[in-house]
Amino acid sequence: MARRIVKEVEVEAPLEQVWQAISSGPGFATWYVPHAIEPTPGGLVRTDFGPAGVREGVVLDAAPPQRLVYGGFGEPEDPVYCYEFLLAAQGGHTSFRLVQNGFLDGERWDQEYDALDAGWDLFLHNLILYQRHFAGLPASLAMAMTRSAGGEEWGRLLAALRVPARCAVGDRVVINVPGVDLVEGVVDFLNPGRHLGVRTACGLHRFSAEGVELCGVSVYQYRYGTPLPPDAAACWQRWLDARFA
Repeated sequence: MARRIVKEVEVEAPLEQVWQAISSGPGFATWYVPHAIEPTPGGLVRTDFGPAGVREGVVLDAAPPQRLVYGGFGEPEDPVYCYEFLLAAQGGHTSFRLVQNGFLDGERWDQEYDALDAGWDLFLHNLILYQRHFAGLPASLAMAMTRSAGGEEWGRLLAALRVPARCAVGDRVVINVPGVDLVEGVVDFLNPGRHLGVRTACGLHRFSAEGVELCGVSVYQYRYGTPLPPDAAACWQRWLDARFA
């Protein structure tokens, strides 16, 4: 059987609200990355990963507000991924199921599979937290990433952020990066060696270290309500380049 990723979570929001989060550009931007999407069969999908580029595809099936399927991303030599989102009402909450298909064989794709599997845990956690703490607020997103030149990215990332190596979910942290607002919040997500998540009063910060063969070191800053400054992504990019490139 071909490999696939399957994730299931419960979101503390009604079905129609979660449907908007997976079927509209503004909805996707609250927890994943910016999208332009026409949520009907044959509709175009454009996914913007910032410095990692734009991927385009097509909606394969849609049954609002319960099912959306799209795919067809990547370069000709890349796998053709297919994403299926399945929603079901559970009282006032929503059961959310994601299935991603299309993985190729080989060591390179083993690494990508592991990275995407871990990445979906982080992004779906974003969805849960947005609906729990920031529901209804518009999102702005700054993305930055760089290929690390020195290895040991995770330890170097924590040191650069001045976050203790033995930090845990629930710890309060303060991160001071030149050019961006002071980050004062609580660790809300931790996958040691890969991902650190910090929730503040106005948004989410995601710091990742995935090695030179994948996304290198990256920062995703989501702000809800008041938009981010126009140069937020550039400030994060300069910081990453100065410490890891």
